[in-house]
Amino acid sequence: MGKKGKKEKKGRGAEKTAAKMEKKVSKRSRKEEEDLEALIAHFQTLDARRTQVVETPCSPPSPRLNASLSAHPEKDELILFGGEYFNGQKTLLYNELYTYSIRKDAWTKVDIPNPPPRRCAHQAVAVPQGGGQLWIFGGEFASPDGEQFYHYRDLWVLHLATKTWEQVRSPGGPSGRSGHRMVAWKRQLILFGGFHESTRSVAAAGSSFRRPREWASVGRTA
Repeated sequence: MGKKGKKEKKGRGAEKTAAKMEKKVSKRSRKEEEDLEALIAHFQTLDARRTQVVETPCSPPSPRLNASLSAHPEKDELILFGGEYFNGQKTLLYNELYTYSIRKDAWTKVDIPNPPPRRCAHQAVAVPQGGGQLWIFGGEFASPDGEQFYHYRDLWVLHLATKTWEQVRSPGGPSGRSGHRMVAWKRQLILFGGFHESTRSVAAAGSSFRRPREWASVGRTA
């Protein structure tokens, strides 16, 4: 066999090996995702025990990063949601909601039934409609050892006037991601970019969410 034939055979062998590895990684990723989904479901079962709104004055929240901090659209308040913290042994994820009164220099922990699952690196946008709303999209959940990640693609709205959470189910939305950006423009939410651990890539396409509660793609994926 000539050198050219050997190179072609070697090339085909490398392609087969790469395909097998990709398939193996894909199976492992799916298994890890299923494990995380089970853990998320467990935490949601615990959250389901909340049956009423409870507001408790408190000291400043515990240390955390990748939480969202939004200005209340109608009051001199800041709204803190979610985040994560590594205590040296395991990663802790939060879905706690806090408000900070700028005028009173005081924190309040607000427990509301049916909150979004625990997450970090999500995006939150506050708008004045309906007495004030806090919209949240995406983010990620990490395993306690910080080695596995689940990326959300869900959309939630907190109705600030009534202190109720609502999951907005609208087909055709963006894929799961974290670290993206989202802003309010007119009566739309504009979402751009983000990261997904399994592909280690940035989603470059933009999306907008608008009335009557539907997603639309904006631009093209790079």
